[in-house]
Amino acid sequence: MLGTEDDMDKKNIANLSPEERLLETHVIEIDGMTCDSCVNIINDALQAVDGVKEVRVDRPNRRVHVTYDSSKTNIPALHDVLLDHGYRPTIFAEPAR
Repeated sequence: MLGTEDDMDKKNIANLSPEERLLETHVIEIDGMTCDSCVNIINDALQAVDGVKEVRVDRPNRRVHVTYDSSKTNIPALHDVLLDHGYRPTIFAEPAR
């Protein structure tokens, strides 16, 4: 008999380090990102947030993939950073798969 999806998730989570358990990756759509300078500004601004582990800016699709420690920051805080730098993030953040 196969285990349920919940059983598999619990086993997978049990094998992760405490830090890995808190990491989340989300995709944030951004209006106003028009050039390479924008990419650098967005990357640097998000990298400066305590808890952000990885930032991948996708200029052609106007998105940024952000991996962060959810015990140190959250999506609303990341949106605020983007707003402070003149960019308009979407209201929702889609979890990356």
